[in-house]
Amino acid sequence: MNKKVRIGIGLIGNFILCFWGVNSLLTGEPAMDSTIISFLLAVGGFIGFIALVFELKKQNSA
Repeated sequence: MNKKVRIGIGLIGNFILCFWGVNSLLTGEPAMDSTIISFLLAVGGFIGFIALVFELKKQNSA
């Protein structure tokens, strides 16, 4: 599997995690009955998304 494909799959997955966490925080329906889990999903997904965007930019410039 090409590295760009793996980065793309990771971007999609991290975006979904971040969206799910933010959505559950905003709607008041936290995932698994815990606000901390929703917060961790949102923050972890966001950090992973940003890291993979930088990785993709590095791959494109090389």
